[in-house]
Amino acid sequence: MVKTTVLDNGVRIVSEKMSEVRSVSLGIWVSVGSTSDPPKCAGMAHIVEHMLFKGTHKRSAVQIAQGIDALGGVLNAQTAKEYTVYYTRVLDEYVEKAADVLFDLFLNSVIAPEELDKERKVVLQEIRMTEDTPDDYITDLFSENFFQDSPLGAPILGTIETVSSIERKDVFNFLSSFYSPSSIIISAVGNLEHDALVALVRPRFNGLTSAAVESKTATFPSIGGKVRSYNKDIEQVHITLGTIGSSMLDEARWPYIVLNTMLGGSMSSMLFQEVREKLGLAYSIYSYLSSYRECGVLAMYAATTPRYVKQTIDVIVKQLEMLKHGDFGGISLNDVKTQIKGNLLLSRESTSNRMSSLAKNEMYYGRDISIEEVIQKIQDVKAEALVALAEEIFQSSKITLVTLGKLQEDIESLPLS
Repeated sequence: MVKTTVLDNGVRIVSEKMSEVRSVSLGIWVSVGSTSDPPKCAGMAHIVEHMLFKGTHKRSAVQIAQGIDALGGVLNAQTAKEYTVYYTRVLDEYVEKAADVLFDLFLNSVIAPEELDKERKVVLQEIRMTEDTPDDYITDLFSENFFQDSPLGAPILGTIETVSSIERKDVFNFLSSFYSPSSIIISAVGNLEHDALVALVRPRFNGLTSAAVESKTATFPSIGGKVRSYNKDIEQVHITLGTIGSSMLDEARWPYIVLNTMLGGSMSSMLFQEVREKLGLAYSIYSYLSSYRECGVLAMYAATTPRYVKQTIDVIVKQLEMLKHGDFGGISLNDVKTQIKGNLLLSRESTSNRMSSLAKNEMYYGRDISIEEVIQKIQDVKAEALVALAEEIFQSSKITLVTLGKLQEDIESLPLS
């Protein structure tokens, strides 16, 4: 059973007990991500995430790491487009000790100037590493072209120029402006009691005061059908093409989930079977759905040798055309629904996955969405809805295509009606 407590200052605490496990996953979620970065300080949310691990008044960076390692636990963080999460996973008997470390780094970080100087260098290396990893880099390039002037188009890591310009005062300004109590969710799942969690959180977080949080709305790209090629001296050409997706709040997200799974969400999907298994054009081929508060994207990725780029794109487009005509490539809709159901139920056996789900449900919907409700929504998706959706979104005027590598011939448009 999911339990929720809201502190007087707006900090939300959600938890679910799983008495059959020995672990507890505990996370601090802040509904602030890279879309809140100041324009001249792209990468700010990410570097703030790094800096909170670099020492407090009570612990050095080494002591923070040792504090969790000594418990046999995991301590990490992630910056996304619309949120940042700091989390730990430990045995149930060590929850209080782990929470003390996690809460300390979140609430009492010193942001020492010398540590910021070092961490800037680390993030710059992370940016260069991404640029040297084509399957990661093309995701940033695609987002930049698809979302265009929206904050969603900016890379989470920022750029070498913007990260190099971030100063200590910028970090404090960001924290005071956006890390407001109303934006914080404490989520925990595992063998723990809700009242015990509240007792750990309340004395540490109840004193936080509200900040004036700047509201930002992600703008959806107004121009579609963009084709962009980036030349890079690598062996393969990496391809990403994508179209309009669903927002987190859109009821259309249920047909989108089914359509994505059928198109390229697994080894039995249309793209994998046709591009890799039947034609041998690529080792890696898949589709993915990224949803945000205001909009989303459904994208397809493949990597192939230069001589097969045009053929690979043609085959991908053929699968999109098939979906528009109600041809699912021999895939059973009921099998796809069963696959999604199985994936959902299996993920619930992980305290980390369940902890993330609780936090996101609270962040976007203000309530827990039960697994039964999700499964029913998936079961209610009809074949007609998938065809109608495919007809709506798989149009050349709505699809953005980005390639990274050495093309043998230019690509000017998509062969899509």
